Amino acid sequence: MGAKDRPLLTDSYSKVDDFIPEGGSAYLSGTSVEQRSEHAQAWESRATDVEFVRVIEQNTTNFTVSLKGQDLRVSLRSESQLQNFLRNVDQSTLYIDITGLGHHVWAPLLRAALHVGKLVKAVYVEPSGYRFNPNPMEGDIFDLSVRIKGISPIPGFASLTESDEENVCFVPLLGFEGTRFAHIIEEVQPLNERVIPVIGVPGFLPQYPFHTYHGNQLPLTNTEAWRNVRFAIANCPFSLFYTLEDIAADFPQSLLKIAPIGTKPHGLGAVLYALARPKQVELIYDHPIRKEERTEGSARLLVYNVSTLPLSGVGK
Repeated sequence: MGAKDRPLLTDSYSKVDDFIPEGGSAYLSGTSVEQRSEHAQAWESRATDVEFVRVIEQNTTNFTVSLKGQDLRVSLRSESQLQNFLRNVDQSTLYIDITGLGHHVWAPLLRAALHVGKLVKAVYVEPSGYRFNPNPMEGDIFDLSVRIKGISPIPGFASLTESDEENVCFVPLLGFEGTRFAHIIEEVQPLNERVIPVIGVPGFLPQYPFHTYHGNQLPLTNTEAWRNVRFAIANCPFSLFYTLEDIAADFPQSLLKIAPIGTKPHGLGAVLYALARPKQVELIYDHPIRKEERTEGSARLLVYNVSTLPLSGVGK
């Protein structure tokens, strides 16, 4: 399939107020330390025939969700609990708002929703800006994370595939935090010539790709991975999905170890690719603890029509 034949299955709204969930759907969301994750509450009085499902607590191994007036605790490591919870959501069309949910929560929810046959639409709200670090050091232009918990699988996405390092292609999806890139390289120990970074171009704002290069300058230089950089639209999971397809075609028979440490839409694209090619992909994630007030305001709202993408690795 050529680039011109690859659909970008996204609906874009210039601001949050321009969107409202369609009737006959369910809207699953949660809030984080960022103000831009709080929009769903305002829609509850405006939307018609929409079942709102709110994640009220996110923990490492489980989450608590309010459904039909009851609070339920669901294990992130139990596929049966995830699927049973989603079967109790009445509507067949399900919006999953990933803005305020951690990767370890929205990714297994997305997988389970597809498994039970929901028509899934993912929602993401861009920030209007990021908080600059008042005392920037190498790789820390922006003040985004307190620390990282450490590398461990996203629930439901542990890989049992083994491969020699000569047959591994390491694909970090870069954001502004070069310290996270450097840490994962230290842990994974990939061959330098098989480090294929992906940078979001165009970025949320025109200057963001330059910030990405600047923030990741040291690990890009040390590995000479700057020679191998690929690009995908920063707010488009499908652009990232197709870029991963191209990388896989260039490295046939290789296991792709993908590190979604950049934009959340790129993280969504990585998860979708892992669902489509489960035996050829391993997700590497470092589980950061986010700082409060790390972003400012909200900008565009994107709706990603996930279920229209063929995902052969997902059972129905």
